[in-house]
Amino acid sequence: MADPTQVDAADPSKKNSEILGPTSDEATVQMSDMEQTCFWNDMEYQQGHQLESDGKKYECSFGKWVPID
Repeated sequence: MADPTQVDAADPSKKNSEILGPTSDEATVQMSDMEQTCFWNDMEYQQGHQLESDGKKYECSFGKWVPID
């Protein structure tokens, strides 16, 4: 996969998808709540897209940003 897109810190005055904290292997997703896109500072990103902000990396997963290593 390509390197993560470099972005500024999330601006609370703009549309941003939720950033999840650490999850267990047994975490579940409610199918009715699933979205395929995520937002970061009003920009829309597709499922699987990776971002990096302030040295932290995130991946868009069902409408939420998941921290990755």
